[in-house]
Amino acid sequence: MEIHAPHHPVLTVKEALVHLAIITTGILIALSLEGALEWSHHRELVGETRVRLQDEIRGNQESVQIVLKGLAPARMRFTRAIDLASRMSSPGALEEAEPLFNPVRGGSLLSGMSFAFFNTAAYTTAEVTGAFGFMDYSETVRYADTYDLQALYVRMQDGIEKDLFAAATLGSSLLTKPTPTEIEDVKRQLRLALGGLAIIENLANDLNERYSRVLKDAP
Repeated sequence: MEIHAPHHPVLTVKEALVHLAIITTGILIALSLEGALEWSHHRELVGETRVRLQDEIRGNQESVQIVLKGLAPARMRFTRAIDLASRMSSPGALEEAEPLFNPVRGGSLLSGMSFAFFNTAAYTTAEVTGAFGFMDYSETVRYADTYDLQALYVRMQDGIEKDLFAAATLGSSLLTKPTPTEIEDVKRQLRLALGGLAIIENLANDLNERYSRVLKDAP
C-alpha cells in the first residue's frame, strides 16, 4: 500500500486531522483486506487437509481390516502347530504336520495372513504446511493420537513379522525327524509367534476403532 503526501501544504489543524483520518482509514481497510485474504487461504488449506487426511485414514483402515480378517485363522493354525509339535512322537502326527509345514503340499502357517501398509503423506504434509496450526486443538489432538497409535502398530508389526516367519521356517524341521531339543525350539518359537498374533490383534482392533472415531468426528 502506498501513502501519498497531500497535493498542497497543510495550513490548518483541521486539514491535518482530515488527512490523518484518511490515511488511517486506508491503512485499516488494507489490513482488513489482507486479513480476510489470509483467513480465506487458511480456511481453504484446512479444508483440503481434512479431505486428504480422511481419505488417507480410510485407506489405512481398510488395510487394518484386511489384517484382522486373517488373524483368527492364523491363530488356529499356530495353536494346532504347537499341539502337533508337542506330540510329534505320536502315530500320525507327522502326516498331520505335512499340510502345515510342507511347502510342496502348499502348507504354510502364514497362509491367508496380511500385513498392514500405511500411508502418511497427508499427515506429513499437514505438519509441513502448518495446517494443524489453523485447526481446533481438539481436532489436531485426535489426528496426532491416531497416527501415534498407527506408528506403534508399525513398530510392533515389524518385530512380530520376523517372529512369524521364523516360526514358519523352523516349523518345517518337524518333518525331518527332529531331536527332542529341536522340537522344544520349534515349540518355543511357535508360542512366541502366537503371542505376537495376540498383540497384533489387540492393536489392530484399537486402531480400527480409533480410525472410525476420527472419521465420525470429522467436521
